[in-house]
Amino acid sequence: MIRFIKSQRKLILATGLGLAVLSSPVMAKEANNAKVVRTTVKVSKTSVSGQVKKVSYSPVSAKSTFSSSGVASYYGPGFHGRRTANGERFDMHAMTAAHRTLPFGTLVKVTNLSNGKSTVVRVNDRGPYVGNRVIDLSVAAAKEIGSTGSGTARVNLEVLN
Repeated sequence: MIRFIKSQRKLILATGLGLAVLSSPVMAKEANNAKVVRTTVKVSKTSVSGQVKKVSYSPVSAKSTFSSSGVASYYGPGFHGRRTANGERFDMHAMTAAHRTLPFGTLVKVTNLSNGKSTVVRVNDRGPYVGNRVIDLSVAAAKEIGSTGSGTARVNLEVLN
């Protein structure tokens, strides 16, 4: 059973596995709107870990110094309207993204290295689970940086919050 407990301006996610403090207002809002989803995860004080295709992923704390580069892809029509990992419905027209380890609600500046175009997205899903990709963008975000033609692009990621 999952319960949300409001305590001293923080939202605490209580499960049979432990507690998780949702200190970000965006995370708390998403948690309040989320429906109960049954899954097998490990809960620690500030993050949720998971395992996909026998590869473990553990969220990291979002630090302002975090940056990485790699290949970005996008996902859209086939997933539009389905639930994301944080429980909200995926909207391919919203500026959102999937990242393996950044906490939900993290704002990330994504810059296409081939043309210099950039956009800011909010992490609301887990992935990508394909090869060497570092982030999956929504269709709207991919259009902003000009990567819909090829499907992938070399990008630089920079955490903003």
